Amino acid sequence: MKNTWTVLEEQLKKNEMLNKQIVQEVLYKKSNKSLNRLINVDFIGLIVMLLAIPACIWLYNIPGMGNVLSIKVFSVAMTIICALGAIWYVYKLKYALKIDFSKNVRENMCCINKYTILLKKEKLATYFGLVPIVTLLGAFCYYELKASFSLWVFLIVAITFAVVAEYWLYKRYYDTNIQSIKKSLEEMKELEEG
Repeated sequence: MKNTWTVLEEQLKKNEMLNKQIVQEVLYKKSNKSLNRLINVDFIGLIVMLLAIPACIWLYNIPGMGNVLSIKVFSVAMTIICALGAIWYVYKLKYALKIDFSKNVRENMCCINKYTILLKKEKLATYFGLVPIVTLLGAFCYYELKASFSLWVFLIVAITFAVVAEYWLYKRYYDTNIQSIKKSLEEMKELEEG
């Protein structure tokens, strides 16, 4: 009877370890999928910023617009914004790429928390810096070029669409995936401690 009890106890321990490994594997895959989404969106953002720089330089040198101050100011400002944006994406990616779910949970939590802080700063800079600057520069260009009413409507619709799209991107991709990663890391931490 005692021998049977020992065998059952060993089997329960093996099953418990196996269940723990299965849960860890599921959490790892879920977290890795969310992390890959974050990294992909940031890489796309980096590529867009890098591709926008030559377009801004071309805009500065566009034929027939040599005397239009607003175009020059807009293109210089957008070149600076795109260059700073590219640097920002590289800096943000540094923390996302440090996350490795096969390593220490605490280090991963530190990296995702730092990434979250950077994202909050990015949101503030976007909504209270970038959007007003681009809007004012666009309006300055339209005013100097004496744009028609339909072009003003187009500018307002385009800026509204850009703000809504940016908000959706932050909510749908960034916030959702960060919360998924944090939840999985908390569960991994509990598994390690338990």
